[in-house]
Amino acid sequence: MNTDLETIENYVNGQLSAEDRAQFEATLRTDPALADALAFYVMSKRVAQAQAREQRLREFDALRNKNARIGQRTTSTWILYAAAACIVFLLGLSWYFFSLSTEPAAVASQQVDAYITAQFSQLPTTMDARSDSLKIGVDLFNKGNLGEAATVFGGILAQHPDNDTALKYAGIVSLRQGNYDKAIDQFDRLSQRTDLYANPGLFYKSLTLLKRGRPMDKSQAEKLLRELISRNLEGKREAQELLKTL
Repeated sequence: MNTDLETIENYVNGQLSAEDRAQFEATLRTDPALADALAFYVMSKRVAQAQAREQRLREFDALRNKNARIGQRTTSTWILYAAAACIVFLLGLSWYFFSLSTEPAAVASQQVDAYITAQFSQLPTTMDARSDSLKIGVDLFNKGNLGEAATVFGGILAQHPDNDTALKYAGIVSLRQGNYDKAIDQFDRLSQRTDLYANPGLFYKSLTLLKRGRPMDKSQAEKLLRELISRNLEGKREAQELLKTL
């Protein structure tokens, strides 16, 4: 399958056939370069949309100022343009707040979904020698048996609560299952580990908050993303790009 820019764009816009979409997502699981290209496309699209929105607002402001100057010529002309300006202003204001409340949220959600699809469709084969059960859990996850995988990872954690790999994978399973409260708790526990060389806990917790989408989840996710950036934790680059969409 040709995974050029047009294919990525069609995938994001939901314009691929079911067969091509399935093939694209299968390639995502084994091709890190494609996963990076997909994430970069979504991020770039958001930046372009933000710049276009700012340009439209500048044009609207210039038009409003022009109408105000023209309105100073005569009283009747002023009344006419004032009425028109009010209508345009109200329509523009409605569009502006509507776009602020829907467009960024939609794009952020789209970016989160793209990341989850690219990074959490398959788990890497573990080299952890502490438990063969990890390999069994990974195999179950990669075959789509999320419930059984969750049971396996949960069993490992019951016996070995310090197993950070099992905790991370358990959180990913919960996220994939849509059990966001549980995933947030698991990623929070992971983020509190200070003995790990690389710890994606804060970033994964932020993704899950954005995916859950309850009131205050967005603001809490922004706070966590800024924290991990300031602490130079794992996911810093992705966090910087994701913040542009919020």
